[in-house]
Amino acid sequence: MKALSCAAVLLSMTLAVQAQGSSAAAPVESVESTGSDADKPAADAPEMDPATKALVAKVSAFKYETGEVKLQAGRAKLTLPEGYTFLGQKDGKVVIEELWGNPPGSASDIEGIVIPRGQDVTDDHSWAIIVQFEDDGYVSDEDADDIDYDDLLKTLKKSSAEASKRREAAGYGKMLLTGWALPPRYDKEKKVLYWAKEFEVGGPVASLNYDVRVLGRRGVLSMNAVASSEQKQEIDALTPEIVGLVTFNSGHTYAEYDKSTDKKADYTLAGLVVGGAVAAKLLAKGGFLVILAKFGKLLIIPVIAIGAWLKNKFSRS
Repeated sequence: MKALSCAAVLLSMTLAVQAQGSSAAAPVESVESTGSDADKPAADAPEMDPATKALVAKVSAFKYETGEVKLQAGRAKLTLPEGYTFLGQKDGKVVIEELWGNPPGSASDIEGIVIPRGQDVTDDHSWAIIVQFEDDGYVSDEDADDIDYDDLLKTLKKSSAEASKRREAAGYGKMLLTGWALPPRYDKEKKVLYWAKEFEVGGPVASLNYDVRVLGRRGVLSMNAVASSEQKQEIDALTPEIVGLVTFNSGHTYAEYDKSTDKKADYTLAGLVVGGAVAAKLLAKGGFLVILAKFGKLLIIPVIAIGAWLKNKFSRS
């Protein structure tokens, strides 16, 4: 974690130097160095290793989109407020896997990432929103008023305790679900479900996964804010703004679902909180549900531990 963090700092400094170098400035007179680090020119900074140089080149070439962004799935679009930017699949993959230290291939199915105003992906303390389209079919919200989220949390925490033992045995370290950072809430009018989970991962700061799901005719648009627990209040305050980013295109809205022709998902709203189709697909294989994190703090949940509960309560097969 420390190596990745230092690399991010070096990368941020390098980009700042490049930006300064590309702007017009008055000539600087040569002065005798006093030996302090502050007086040393940028050229005296430690030389970057080849891997960091390659990463700097990739980040310098990022193509930031603003305004209206058409998602690759062609079913929805993002309308970004002033100050927000978007990185597409290729650049977003670099951020998630190379800047944040997640395993290769973990970002292979993303649409991209949204960077809120005031955030910089090369900053240790920044956060961003991962955008994905879960092409699982129409997710019924008929259970919206019947879900007992406290009961759901008890089940997930029990599974988390069991999972933590398996994680440590596999060399991943402790990971315990401590509770809802934000209990699940469903906006019936906008067809949006959002919640946040807080995890104890053995360090001084808990990890936060803040999830927003926007329901559509043929699937769900997923927006997952990857951050630390210290940023929960900031993200929570922006939730209405984040939800408002998404618009499903005509022909793909939730209201246009046709039960005679359209596929229906094998889970409902509660299934989304548990893990949706990702959990269902991995369940049969005894696999792991991977939650993306920053700087290598990878969160992995053995899906097998919640499999029976998921099947019994929320299967729509």
